Amino acid sequence: MRPPRGEETGELSEGPNGPGGAGYENSGYPPGQGGYPDTPYAYGNRGGYEGRGSGFSGPPPVPPTPWGKILGIGCGVLLLLLLVLGGCGAVMIFMSGTGSPEGPGGPVGPGEGVQEDPRGEETPSNATLDASSTDFQPSSLYVEGEFTSVRVRITNDGERSLDVNPLYFTVVDTSGEEHAPGDAIAMDAREISVQTLESGQNAEGVITVEGTVEPESVVFEPFHTIPVEVPVE
Repeated sequence: MRPPRGEETGELSEGPNGPGGAGYENSGYPPGQGGYPDTPYAYGNRGGYEGRGSGFSGPPPVPPTPWGKILGIGCGVLLLLLLVLGGCGAVMIFMSGTGSPEGPGGPVGPGEGVQEDPRGEETPSNATLDASSTDFQPSSLYVEGEFTSVRVRITNDGERSLDVNPLYFTVVDTSGEEHAPGDAIAMDAREISVQTLESGQNAEGVITVEGTVEPESVVFEPFHTIPVEVPVE
């Protein structure tokens, strides 16, 4: 430290303006200069920047992507889509079997578009039908309940096209009661499809009715044609 005023040691040095312009010579310092100032100079914080404090933790972490939730939602949407498509197919089959025939110009009026022979009677279907017992095989739309299935094979022996639809069939049990397949559409995985058979073509599949039934015969009756009935083998 610099010695107290009045106790300086050494000889006076000559400054730029003579001996009076300089102070005492001190060991280790240039002539006319003393040591460091008594009061330390405030240089500010280390590094020259104001600190952020101990609570600064940087930017918040990025949350992870919820892949499990995304996959769960995707699977649910896919299952719902499959159920909707299956339901739409069943509705189309039902509507095609119960709707009234329409021509290119709109609904068919009374007495128009009906296939009749010259005597005014309904036209025979000209279809050959075979029926046999089979087990019920549930489809993806089956939930619960009892159903009875019958395997059928139909052949178009006529010259005109023949429409085939599960709703054109009826199952008759051993007591003579008739059972329509309307409440069992799409319940069996092998159900006969809606189609049109040209002359000589045939189709094979299953028709299903609700409940436990002992089938005795099957009736095939398209619109405006004479029904065909065969026993169940």
